[in-house]
Amino acid sequence: MKRNLLIFIMMLTCVGLMRAQVVSDFEVIKMNLMVGGATDSSSMTVVPNPDKTGINTSTWVVKFVRDKDGVAYGGFWSALAEQVDVTVNKYVHVKVWKPRISVVRFKLEGGAAGTLETPSMTPQTTIGAWEDLVFDFSSKTGTYPTIAFMPDFEDPLNLTEDIVIYFDDIMVNNDPTPNSAPAYVIEDYELMPLNLMLNNPTTDLSYMNIVPNPDPAGINTSNYVVKFLRDKDGVIWGGFWSPTAVDVTTNQYMHVKVWKPRISPLKFKIEGGAAGNLEAPSITPQIYTGYWEDMVFDLTSKTGVYPTISFMPDFEDPLTLTEDMVMYFDDIILNNDPNPVISTVPITINVDMHGSGLAVDQPVYLSGDFGLIYGTWSTPGDNPNNELTDQDGDSIYSLQMAVDPGDYNFKFFKGAGWSNGEWAGDPNRPLTVTAEQDFTYKWGVKPAFVTFNVNMKGSGLAGEDIYVAGDFGGIYGTWNTPGDNLNNLLTALEPLTDSIYSIDMALDSIGIYQLKFFKGAGWDGGEWTGNPNRIYTIRQDTTFNLKWGLVYPEGIRDISLAGKIQTYPNPVKDVLNINTSIDLNKVTITNTVGQQVYLLNNVGVGKRTINLEELSNGMYFITFYAETGAPYTLKFLKY
Repeated sequence: MKRNLLIFIMMLTCVGLMRAQVVSDFEVIKMNLMVGGATDSSSMTVVPNPDKTGINTSTWVVKFVRDKDGVAYGGFWSALAEQVDVTVNKYVHVKVWKPRISVVRFKLEGGAAGTLETPSMTPQTTIGAWEDLVFDFSSKTGTYPTIAFMPDFEDPLNLTEDIVIYFDDIMVNNDPTPNSAPAYVIEDYELMPLNLMLNNPTTDLSYMNIVPNPDPAGINTSNYVVKFLRDKDGVIWGGFWSPTAVDVTTNQYMHVKVWKPRISPLKFKIEGGAAGNLEAPSITPQIYTGYWEDMVFDLTSKTGVYPTISFMPDFEDPLTLTEDMVMYFDDIILNNDPNPVISTVPITINVDMHGSGLAVDQPVYLSGDFGLIYGTWSTPGDNPNNELTDQDGDSIYSLQMAVDPGDYNFKFFKGAGWSNGEWAGDPNRPLTVTAEQDFTYKWGVKPAFVTFNVNMKGSGLAGEDIYVAGDFGGIYGTWNTPGDNLNNLLTALEPLTDSIYSIDMALDSIGIYQLKFFKGAGWDGGEWTGNPNRIYTIRQDTTFNLKWGLVYPEGIRDISLAGKIQTYPNPVKDVLNINTSIDLNKVTITNTVGQQVYLLNNVGVGKRTINLEELSNGMYFITFYAETGAPYTLKFLKY
């Protein structure tokens, strides 16, 4: 059993074997509620002892809210980490505090000697006071992995309103006498004391309980955590203090996992040490809401033993709450590692909704195979974690996510349901997550899957790796130095004598891309020195079979359009003028990551204007296509 406040575990660090102090992990045996149907709202939480008198003056007890619509056998069952052994110790004791007289039962299950459910040896005699009830298992022997406790067994149940029952100190011995000493304790629910830091107690109704983890995901899948209801009329430094000793001589970083509904500062304080008090903010600010984060506090300026700690998980000055707020925290651990525990990678997904026909107040969702709190292809609208929002009214919708590293597929949707996706059917958008990154897309611009096969015969290749660099964006980067990004590495195809090197790329969108191939790391091994770059228009999934160092006839540009097209002004604010003396099939505008943001078909000859008001400021490429399909690209700056 995990027991008491200061539990030391051995942790292997980069400098050797160090001791980390688990100040508290707030874990007790898992209590699985035995409840009825949807109307049964019974609950169990670990709360401060409401009646520290008589036989039970302990700090923490279990509060059992018994719903009037519950079942006769309402209570809990638990699969124990350490089995109950009734070979020698035959009696189970439980302290109870009840508002009415009723039968109390205890059950042992899963042992070789058979299951036994028994009422207390003597009936309950008092209400509104602690009483030690004893259960006789002298007819059994051996170990039992599962227990069940029913503190209010009434059949049929005749409650007319919910009642609250408390229980504590489940222990075993070989003495049927109430209040006799334990041989061993199954659970006493004792954790570090959490003394609330309150304002006027008549108006500040903040409280802390130990509750089942409401979001067992990410870095915290433990059974129990602390629930902190922060009263809107509380104090700036709302939180707790505890007479719990910590030694910061060697281990100088305090870690606390937190789950909060808003972004605000956090502080941790150590008091009473010879080196003086210290109140430290978290090393890095909170990033997420509605997700577990490991917050770290730097105590390196102090040394020695400190008898008192304080934690303030929502230190806002002045306090601006307009309603009470619930947050959670868990796993207070002191070690010598300043790095937070991270099992997921933070990413931001943006989608440009300009021209999408999005209705006023119509929400934007994504759905994909991310898992975790985002689900696997959740129906758009069913999971609020998947909604993107436009924070500044620029029609760019964003969602901050924390996902495991890996490969994912997803798609954007307007409104609830599957009918308003970017397009019907495949393809889904591919996404590879390796590190913290922002991903930006244009609504309705499909991803493209492209293969480049490069014939290296006659190139003088002498065992070097082959890379591609370009303005692809996404995981391939924008003109990453050859050798720096392994996503841009080509592989040799069989048979090796053909000297064909290939790369399959999942580009964020169709569009026009510039690129060049390189032998070895760095910029010195390019197909040729300097310009021009290769330019390819990708309108669908495509395979290109290329020859190293050969520009023509594959074509990178058609200079026959030069001098026949004018664009002005540049830089441009709202309206770009074009004037052509040759028939044009179409004009496209793409951004620096190759996403098409404008298309004009059947241009013809003469003057035209293009309204750019909806485009964000920045650099763009405008490409003109002759009737023959030959492209001609210029760049301009929108301000």
